[in-house]
Amino acid sequence: MVISAPSGGGKSVLRTEIFKKDKRFKFSVTCTTRKKRKGEVQGRDYHFVSDKKFKKLISDKKLLEWAKVHGNLYGTPIKSVRDILKENKIPLMTIDVNGARSVKKYFPDAVTVFILSPSLKILVKRLKLRKESEENIAIRLETAKKEIKEAFFYEYFVVNGKLEKAVENIIKIADCESLKMWRNRDAILKFKKEF
Repeated sequence: MVISAPSGGGKSVLRTEIFKKDKRFKFSVTCTTRKKRKGEVQGRDYHFVSDKKFKKLISDKKLLEWAKVHGNLYGTPIKSVRDILKENKIPLMTIDVNGARSVKKYFPDAVTVFILSPSLKILVKRLKLRKESEENIAIRLETAKKEIKEAFFYEYFVVNGKLEKAVENIIKIADCESLKMWRNRDAILKFKKEF
C-alpha cells in the first residue's frame, strides 16, 4: 500500500497509528539524505544515509523509486518491500506522487491512497507546528499544488481531519482489497480441487 500526501498531510502520524491498530501492515523504511528530525530513529523512521551512499544505491539499481524532494534525496529499497511480502504482510510506503507511479510500474497490484488535510489553513498550521521556516512552508505549499493535481492517479482518497477516522478508512481499504477475487485465486483453486 502506498500512501501519499502533501507535506503536513499527516503521513507519518497515520503510519504510526495504522501499525498500532493492524498487525498486517509493516513499514517499508525509506532511505533519505536529509538530517534526522527530533524524535526520529535511524532504521525505524528512515535509513539516514550520505549523498554518496544514496547515489551508489541508485547506480546499483537497488531502489524501487527515488526522488529529490525539498533538496533531499528519498528512496525505497526494493529488498525491504520484497522482504515484507515474503512475510505475508502488507508493505506500507509513505512516498510522494512520483514514487507512487514507480511503485505501480514495479508492483502493478499495489494499492494507492491519497491523503489530504481538511483545508489549506489546517495544512499550513501543521507545517508551522513542525517548526518549518516561512521559506520552507512556501516551497512545500508550491509542491502541494503540484501533488494535488496528481491525486486522480490514486485509487483511494482519505481526508485526514480526525486521525482515528482516517486510520479506520485506510484499514477498511486494506480489508476490501484483501477480499478481491484475484488476490484469493490460490485459496479458491485449492477449494475447487476438493470437489
